[in-house]
Amino acid sequence: MQPTSAEGSYDCNYAVARHPIYNVDGDVFGYELLYRTLGGGNVATFPSDAEATLAVLANGIHAISQDIDPKKRIFINFPREILEAGHHRFLDPARFVIEVLEHVTCDAAFAELVRGIREAGYVLALDDYVGDPSFDPILRYVTFIKVDFLALRDDPARLESVVAACQAAGKTVLAEKVETEADIAWCRDRGIPLAQGYFYSRPLIVTAKILEANQAIKLNLLAEVTRSDLDVRRIRDIIGSDVSLTYKLLRYVNTASFYRGQPIESLDFAITRLGRNALSSWVSVNMLASLGSTPRDRELAFASTVRGRFLALADGKRGPGLDACHRENSVCLLGLLSLLDAMLGLPMDKALAGISIDATIKTTLLGGKTGCAPCLALCGCYDDGGSQAAAAMQDFGISPDNASAAYFEALAWAADMFRP
Repeated sequence: MQPTSAEGSYDCNYAVARHPIYNVDGDVFGYELLYRTLGGGNVATFPSDAEATLAVLANGIHAISQDIDPKKRIFINFPREILEAGHHRFLDPARFVIEVLEHVTCDAAFAELVRGIREAGYVLALDDYVGDPSFDPILRYVTFIKVDFLALRDDPARLESVVAACQAAGKTVLAEKVETEADIAWCRDRGIPLAQGYFYSRPLIVTAKILEANQAIKLNLLAEVTRSDLDVRRIRDIIGSDVSLTYKLLRYVNTASFYRGQPIESLDFAITRLGRNALSSWVSVNMLASLGSTPRDRELAFASTVRGRFLALADGKRGPGLDACHRENSVCLLGLLSLLDAMLGLPMDKALAGISIDATIKTTLLGGKTGCAPCLALCGCYDDGGSQAAAAMQDFGISPDNASAAYFEALAWAADMFRP
């Protein structure tokens, strides 16, 4: 799936803006991700700071994941309540910068929270800084200070003082809201390394088609991740019952630094890479940020779930002397992604462009002849009740009785997973 800056060029349902941050000499240092409303133009109509941040975390990263150099820093605004909830923990500290909003109440409890986040390895920035002494308790933990040029432009002495104080404290100053060549010359003369503003460019809107998880599955996941005895296997099963969550998880794992280029053969592999705490954070963010889906998406999600479960069950019922082609969870991934092109409204090659999966599974999904091709043919024929089902069962190596048993068990399982 390729993001686009032209809203409506395909069936998009999500928008985010990316605003470049430049080295003063001109090359891009990184990007700030900004909440936008689809069809609302290049402005933000905020539901609330918390909802905006959740939307960017859940879907904004997904929307730009193929379109930004992985070496570039990404800044994301965080209100206090999202940091207190720990919803930042699935982010890769080597790439993402946690930007503390300018209107946060900086009391002793918040300073302690920020200290813990910094000690956990995260990089922090302070947004729209104008020298307010109420932020002094957290300045020691902040790497980047975004000085608000627009607010201080009419008070040059104060602007000079704020920048000098930040530099004396060893902080990296990022001149924010710069609009003229004179602003850049001023920054260059004072050794300010980074700048952001309309002088360079306006935020670019990126739109994407975001798959939404089934409501019942979201509630199940939220219940699981709030348990003190978090059951990773149970979470794997729930995520594996919904193609949207599977797709988002694979996209995220493939953009994070803990991915080492190994083919993803199963959700087990992806979840292991993510880790227990980051998994809990990722699930919470995605569940809280996503609401509902269209009837068409629900039907496709249900069909994908049935296909994945059916193949996992059928693979264990193949005839004597036939090896399981991928074993349970891996072949489940083949079925779960088999309708991804229909769900995204894209050709399968483009739908798969943002994820790295086992080469055999990918080739099969693209129509290639592989050892897994009979699996895809089986689920495609069987759930349609087509005339080619008998031939597909024979190629797969499963009897009609065993195929029926696996299929109806998969239907029951999927219905249970989708039940409110």
